[in-house]
Amino acid sequence: MLNRMWSVEPWIPPAQPDLAALAMEAADAAGIAELRAWPEHRKGGVGFGALPPFLCWCGTLGGAWHLALLQAREVGALVPGARIQPLPEGWLEALDLASLARPLAAHPDFPGGVSVHVVHLPGGGSFRARTFGTPAPDFVTEVLKQTSHLQVWSLAD
Repeated sequence: MLNRMWSVEPWIPPAQPDLAALAMEAADAAGIAELRAWPEHRKGGVGFGALPPFLCWCGTLGGAWHLALLQAREVGALVPGARIQPLPEGWLEALDLASLARPLAAHPDFPGGVSVHVVHLPGGGSFRARTFGTPAPDFVTEVLKQTSHLQVWSLAD
């Protein structure tokens, strides 16, 4: 497994460009006539639908950008003003990944685009991820090492 080869750091989405505007532009480019949900700036992270805001970490390897979205509750972080109630059962599977990730993939902070990885931590040092773009489980593992006391992570079945 890669060890510290990734350059990873927290990413706080800037107020500009507006994520809703990026969502509309990305939908137009993809030929999508109607959007039901899009990412938004919320509590220093990325909000989407009824889910609490995601904490964001970005990184590069070999010139390719990657963005990991983590639920604060699952990594044991508190986000001021965020709900502390449990996440809905099956939230990762139910997530409209394309609507969340498409605008982020086109964000100008990531020249050439970014692969977006939404991460769920079911427990016990394992993770599940859904990816929009190029899969990079080693990137997700490195982010999880940076955000927890655990240094060994594995993909859950």
